[in-house]
Amino acid sequence: MSVRHLFGDTELAALRLLAQGRTEVEIARVLGVRPETAGRLLYRARILLQARTLPHAVARGYETGLLPSNDGLKQLSG
Repeated sequence: MSVRHLFGDTELAALRLLAQGRTEVEIARVLGVRPETAGRLLYRARILLQARTLPHAVARGYETGLLPSNDGLKQLSG
């Protein structure tokens, strides 16, 4: 069963930015929210993915197909 329907657009965007190596402060700046809000978005994403840590949430995002497999490579190539 897909977990995509459990995620809001902003939570998914925060997780994608995290997967690209962005910090909470950078994620907040990109999304136009406070760093505390970015932290809450990432916390909710971690809980929805049943992950122990944020890196584990990123891994679970790839495992579940929530994150496209090339997201992590975009930062390395450019």
